[in-house]
Amino acid sequence: MQFYKKGIIAGFLSLLIFVIASTLLFGTVMTLFDIADEIVSIAGTLILSIGCYLASYVSTQIVRNKGLLQGLIVAGIVSAMLLIVCLIVNRALTFACFEKIVSCTLFSIIGGIKGINTRKTGK
Repeated sequence: MQFYKKGIIAGFLSLLIFVIASTLLFGTVMTLFDIADEIVSIAGTLILSIGCYLASYVSTQIVRNKGLLQGLIVAGIVSAMLLIVCLIVNRALTFACFEKIVSCTLFSIIGGIKGINTRKTGK
């Protein structure tokens, strides 16, 4: 597991930066326009899912080994955090939380597979 640590840390840093930047951008747009609640929910899921894709991709690009496993590790950590937050806030597993967990898992797996099948450039 020590072998994957550097890649996973870099992946989660990219996830954190992407989610914060996207949330700030979407929040700015929300202050300027009247946006429906359904769009806000979809945007939240989409931002988190794309962030998971990016985290798995970056992690796999650094380690260059076992993209599916890298994607599952990233998905497992993000899903555990989502589950804990959902249980604290809602006191139950809601459909919206389950939807986010499934979406993040799928995007993380796709990002890990895409990252391992993409050649690294710049060397």
